[in-house]
Amino acid sequence: MIPTLKRISLFLTASFLILAFFAVIWVKIPVSADVSEPDPAVVHANMAGKGASYSSSYFEHDGRTLHYVEAGEGELVLFLHGFPSYWFSFIRQMDALKDNYRVVAIDGLGAGKSDAPQDVGAYKLENMSAHLDALIDHLDGGKIHIVGHDWGSTFAFGFAQRYPDRVASVTGLSAPPQNVLLNLMQRDSSARRTSAYIERLKQANPVLIVAIGADRRVWTGVYESLLKQDLLTPEEAELFREATGKPKRIDAHINWYRANIPSFNAIKDADFWPNRKARLTMPAQIIWGQDDRVFTKEYAETTQEYSDDIQVLSLPGVGHWPHVERSEK
Repeated sequence: MIPTLKRISLFLTASFLILAFFAVIWVKIPVSADVSEPDPAVVHANMAGKGASYSSSYFEHDGRTLHYVEAGEGELVLFLHGFPSYWFSFIRQMDALKDNYRVVAIDGLGAGKSDAPQDVGAYKLENMSAHLDALIDHLDGGKIHIVGHDWGSTFAFGFAQRYPDRVASVTGLSAPPQNVLLNLMQRDSSARRTSAYIERLKQANPVLIVAIGADRRVWTGVYESLLKQDLLTPEEAELFREATGKPKRIDAHINWYRANIPSFNAIKDADFWPNRKARLTMPAQIIWGQDDRVFTKEYAETTQEYSDDIQVLSLPGVGHWPHVERSEK
């Protein structure tokens, strides 16, 4: 009996070590922009629109490649999604505007079909904004209108602060500028409570994401709920399930937080980007749902203090996804 137990123990130990070895190898394999197959969301959008209008392209800068989708002509409106999402989250707004504007939505670094580098520094807002600035040059975009949701809102506001001559207007949904966020984290205990999830996210890795089923929770926590409310069609929901459920991409997407949001007690002046006092000098708008459990009215009020010309739109009965929940607005 004892030798048998020893053999079982040795077998289990060896199996664990082999699995751990391959897990380490799997984690270290980089994820690059997926240019091999057409984007299913672009295919769907063109079929739903009864005629091709959206096109999918890639843009490389400083060794990193972004995937973006565009349609229409005219002034450029650029969309930045949040976490956990990808370009397709703005399809309603793109459909509504593409007859009068040139609409472009990117897959942020780490998300969708863009590169997902392992280097956390690549996800610094300064580096991602430099990539975005180069993309606007590539598109001959001139002075743009920029719209973001969640982390994309923080990105959009920060880009507008950093490159004010690039931005005709900025609209953010469900998240403030990074310097407002860190300011409130430093001085407001309620902001620290609502942002506590960030520290938990930052501890994740691809193996842990698989082990605890976090990849499935993205679906059940966000997109399945939107589907049940008839805010997404089954086909759209399946596109989101496939695009946002890959553990290594989820982990890469979390690098946005790791690179830019320090622990609450470790925030320094150097962490504020572009700087602690940066303002929005162009026309701006911030939109938030009153049922949002992450974004509170304090974020909107403080963003107003950092803005020269801003409108605040507060939507009753709406949660964290106003552009999906109230797309008709």
